[in-house]
Amino acid sequence: MRQFSNSFVYPALMLSTVLLGCGGTSNQATVDGVVTLEGAPVPSGSISFVPASGGTQSYAMSDASGNYEVYTGREAGLKPGEYNVTIVARERPAVNQTELGGPAPAGAAITPAWYASPETSGLKFTVAPGANEINLELSKQAPAGWREPAKRR
Repeated sequence: MRQFSNSFVYPALMLSTVLLGCGGTSNQATVDGVVTLEGAPVPSGSISFVPASGGTQSYAMSDASGNYEVYTGREAGLKPGEYNVTIVARERPAVNQTELGGPAPAGAAITPAWYASPETSGLKFTVAPGANEINLELSKQAPAGWREPAKRR
């Protein structure tokens, strides 16, 4: 019977353990696309994919061209299923901080307020297993029955 030295067996055992442990991911779908408002790219948008049946939300940020890719935690992708989508984008502030050194005030809203809530965004999608391209085409036209939320005092 042939014997293997420990210098071969241990690295082989470690490698096989690592490879077997890397096989599973709960995210069986990926989503990417472009966010536009009246046909123009929406930069710096914060996008949320909220599962219609509850569960972990997935997130994305749009780049200067409106492109985005969805992540759940640090992992690209999400679980297949029905999702309500929200998006909030604001202009970058002209300064990085206030005169007193505090954070700069938020820039003006780029996206209309109704896109900030899963109940009012009107963005509902089915994510299938595998690769999904979902382009988010937003409009400045308010949905029927939309009312601006009351301002806090």
